[in-house]
Amino acid sequence: MAKTISFVKGKGSINHNNREFIAKNVDSSRTSMNVIYVQIPIEKAYEEIFGKAVADYNAKQKRNDRKIGNYLSKVKQSKNNEKVFYENVVQIGKRDDTGILDENGNITEAARLAKEVLDEYARTFQERNPNLILFNAVLHMDEATPHLHLDYIPVAHGYKTGLSTRNSLSKGLQEMGIAPAIGKNDTETMHWQKRERDHIAELCKARGIETEVLGIVRDNYTIPEYKAAMREKEEAEAELKILNSEKEEAISQINSTDSQIVSNYVVIDEQEETLKLIKKQIEDAELRIRSKQEEIDSIAESMKPSDAELQEIESKVTPVPAMFGKEPMVKMPRRLYDRLIARYRLADTLERLYHQYEFDARSLKAKITDLKGEIAYLKKKVQQFTDFIEVKGLVEAFKEFLNPKKAIEKVRNDRAKRIEQRTEKSKEMPAKKKKPSVR
Repeated sequence: MAKTISFVKGKGSINHNNREFIAKNVDSSRTSMNVIYVQIPIEKAYEEIFGKAVADYNAKQKRNDRKIGNYLSKVKQSKNNEKVFYENVVQIGKRDDTGILDENGNITEAARLAKEVLDEYARTFQERNPNLILFNAVLHMDEATPHLHLDYIPVAHGYKTGLSTRNSLSKGLQEMGIAPAIGKNDTETMHWQKRERDHIAELCKARGIETEVLGIVRDNYTIPEYKAAMREKEEAEAELKILNSEKEEAISQINSTDSQIVSNYVVIDEQEETLKLIKKQIEDAELRIRSKQEEIDSIAESMKPSDAELQEIESKVTPVPAMFGKEPMVKMPRRLYDRLIARYRLADTLERLYHQYEFDARSLKAKITDLKGEIAYLKKKVQQFTDFIEVKGLVEAFKEFLNPKKAIEKVRNDRAKRIEQRTEKSKEMPAKKKKPSVR
């Protein structure tokens, strides 16, 4: 039986591809049979591919506002419909002729041969397509049929202005020798896809796999029309399959979103309150240190005798002759005596305060250091929660925290609408052309 070659655009669900989420159509007992060719975080891939070009460009800029801070973010915000990355799903055969397991639970010969073809195609993809940089590529053997998910970043070189190396699919394909687009229905991507399909067909032929050539049984369609119709149908079916997996992932996330939004909001709120409390403790500690210092300074200032006081003491003190070899003595007015005693007591208080200050200052400074460390830790945790909310696409839902059910219902409705549209599209086939009646 002839096998179809499916080579269609994917949705690029990296979480699904890398099995960070297990959909219902995945047999987790076979996930270990999957083959991972490359898994590089897209941020790292962009830095490796475009980092030097960005650095060279920024070095030539005299104005900071013209420099590029993050090229990945720049592409995301592009108004030229540039995509951050592209995905193709490659499959040979279908469930009914290339199912992975037989009735005894063993891998079928058809699946084994299909896996060999897909494996060779994946391993030679980068060499054959140097301008399509793979950053995530996996072969799935834990679903109904062996298939590849190839995620790549298109790269074009040699620009005279701006970045010398950029994200560009059309120019990247042309740089690989793909014929330029002629029109909307005859683009570089279509030319490239035909080349890749032909290559896969050769790999199948080498292993004795007969492949179906689209356009043989086409009724009243021309070959190009039939190919276009079948390609559109394949893409719709592949996209529907991926969307169904994404739907399951979304439903799973939504079911946990209620508690995640609430718990993360509460955690962040509690962390923020804790930060405020710690900052207040630091302020109080620093205030206590300043207060103690001011008290010491005040006492020290009050202890400084003036020249007039010293002269008065010297003038009022009268020596007393020593008798019988005893220690020399002096006599003074009671008022001066009381003043000197008060000075002594202040000095003693000052000494005790100083030692207490030294002890308290060391203790408080150590506490301040610990509290600042705790602040840094809490800020990191708050950032982690914030990043989680952003990565999971919960920003809007988080903003509408006071009414989370509204945001969640919107996500559910949007997903359901997309699935319904794709389902209808997959069922549709172009209507046959009527033969002109002969009169």
